[in-house]
Amino acid sequence: MTISIIFTQNKCGDFMEFLQIIILSTVSVFVLFILTKLIGFRQISQLSFFDYIIGISVGSIAAEMATDVDLEWWKGVTAMTIYILIGILFSVLSQKSVAARKFISGQPIILVKNGQILKEGLKKARIEVNDLLTSARANGYFDLADIDYALMETTGNISFMPIPMKRQLTPKDFNFAPEKEEIKVNVIIDGKIMEEDLKKANMTRKELEKRLKNQNKKAENIMLATVDGKKQLTIFDK
Repeated sequence: MTISIIFTQNKCGDFMEFLQIIILSTVSVFVLFILTKLIGFRQISQLSFFDYIIGISVGSIAAEMATDVDLEWWKGVTAMTIYILIGILFSVLSQKSVAARKFISGQPIILVKNGQILKEGLKKARIEVNDLLTSARANGYFDLADIDYALMETTGNISFMPIPMKRQLTPKDFNFAPEKEEIKVNVIIDGKIMEEDLKKANMTRKELEKRLKNQNKKAENIMLATVDGKKQLTIFDK
């Protein structure tokens, strides 16, 4: 009888601990989402070294907060908030001060100058020639002789400027001015007509349905439909 009671108590304790982990995980994800929104939208490749550190630290705290039932939730939230606020402070300082920006984010490093590979630049960026070649190929340059300048950006990406003879031609080279294109508006997404976007496209629902009918199309069978500035309708079927 005693063993049965102990077993039941342990089972209830495990269930409560499991429930607590679910609640803490949900809270940590919600808090992490709110704090990340404060930082702004940036891809991983666009994060500075300092942003990367902040992200790892906040993520670790959130994970510990979700799994450590003995850790009071407000301590984890406070720690994450402090990290994010420091990140925002450094971001503001970078925007306001050039000196602070150089200190926090660093400066681009020249790896290739006038077609010559700079050994000091590679050493400072802590990369090898093979890394430079790999990045060059990823950007469409299979011969370093085609590159005039190469810079290691503060995000870790390498930017390349080709020699004039390898530069892509533009309309300006042909003394030609192409028409300005307007941003296309998505009027149908996954079979659903987007009423608000229709207004942006200066098109009524009745006009859209008429044009679909002329093409023997139904909205529910369309994956995506867009309208440009000239009211040109482009349809992608499911």
